[in-house]
Order: sequence, then C-alpha cells, then structure tokens
Amino acid sequence: MKKAVWIALVVSIVVVNLAAWLVDQFTGVYIMMFLRITLIFGVTLITAIFVGSYALISKMDEERPLTGHAGDSVGSDKSEQ
Repeated sequence: MKKAVWIALVVSIVVVNLAAWLVDQFTGVYIMMFLRITLIFGVTLITAIFVGSYALISKMDEERPLTGHAGDSVGSDKSEQ
C-alpha cells in the first residue's frame, strides 16, 4: 500500500504541475500553489482510500479455518450439540 501511495503522490505532483503550466501557457490564468498542493493532497488521499479498501476486500476473500474443528464453524450453536 505504501508503494502505491508514493507512486500516486509522485504522479499527481507531475500531472497537476504540468496541467497548471499548460493552463498558464494557453490561457494566461495562473493557478496558485495553494490550489496545486490541495489537488495533489486530494488525489493522494483518494488513492490511499481506494488502495486500502482494495487491500481489505482482497483479505476478506481469503478463507481461513477457525481452529480446525468441525464444530467451530460460523453459525453453529454449542447448545445444539
């Protein structure tokens, strides 16, 4: 997860600054550094949320036995035995 967030941070720094430079060149509108930093932080935070969610969902799909005994399955009641 750390690697994906770092990659997203670097990519968002490059893309946001490149887009701001292109906007400045073609329209003459300067995008302030505060707005750029906010966009970079937003993209990085959203990426961290999605990567964390994906990691949790992929872990949830793994099936693990509880203790190895047949009576310990989820939904079984000890009073029925």
